[in-house]
Amino acid sequence: MAARKPLKSTPVKSIPAKSAPVSVTPVRNSVIPPKAVAMPARPVVSRDAIAIRAYEIWRSGKGGSEQQNWAQAERELKGL
Repeated sequence: MAARKPLKSTPVKSIPAKSAPVSVTPVRNSVIPPKAVAMPARPVVSRDAIAIRAYEIWRSGKGGSEQQNWAQAERELKGL
């Protein structure tokens, strides 16, 4: 095998800080997924609160069956 020659080191010129303006361009990166949009959380409503509202609907005389009153009470209290 032939012996290798040592590498010559060359001095590195430093670039003055204000020598050239740096252009800033937006870079698209398709690897990064878009940020998820936070959805507002549905309010937590207890069964007791639904039962009380369903009873109020029944007492008003404008309700329907037990299931309809319950469903209406859920919709009203949960904001659906």
